[in-house]
Amino acid sequence: MTNHDQLIGELCARAVPVKRVPPAWRRAAAFTPLMLMLGWIATLIFHRAVTGWSVPSTAIGIANAVIPVLLGAAALLRALTMSVPGGSPRWRGWVAFSFAAWLAMSLSSLGEPLGLSEAYREGRYCFLFLLTAGLPMVAAAIAALRRTRSLTPAPSLATAGAGVAFLSLGLLAFCHPAATTLADMLGHLAAALVLGALTTALGFKAIRA
Repeated sequence: MTNHDQLIGELCARAVPVKRVPPAWRRAAAFTPLMLMLGWIATLIFHRAVTGWSVPSTAIGIANAVIPVLLGAAALLRALTMSVPGGSPRWRGWVAFSFAAWLAMSLSSLGEPLGLSEAYREGRYCFLFLLTAGLPMVAAAIAALRRTRSLTPAPSLATAGAGVAFLSLGLLAFCHPAATTLADMLGHLAAALVLGALTTALGFKAIRA
């Protein structure tokens, strides 16, 4: 078309108002409980072990549930903030700090070592539980990021994947003893890495601007 005025007129006629995206904190506040609900429903197929939160370990059990959920919500908020042009996060090294906080919490609740067969069984349960809880959360996190896309999809998705892992750990704490074993920690870490990798791999094309 050589008539630029006509082209501009047609484009203006087809233009529709752009709906403003809600702030990142509001989207994170909406998606966090949704993701937790999806993860909880997905894990109803698992046998729920008695937590064994005795009085001395009640505080540890509560911390194992609350802290990962808070870290997961903060990670999702950071991922959503990163995906908005010009919305770079106000803090750096957040993922490293969150991992250090989780590691310190896990080390503080280490219990007696288990036998080889029991350790394998416990680690396998944790790994499968976290993956089952995290898979629907991965889809929800990608859907949340897809609304705005991202100029830096890999960091955004990796941060969202960390959020999924932390939220899954929060759900696991409700059917997990307060004491953590080394096998548990390895299962948790392996599942977190898998969830982070899946979030990045599955969402890269979907949210790339």
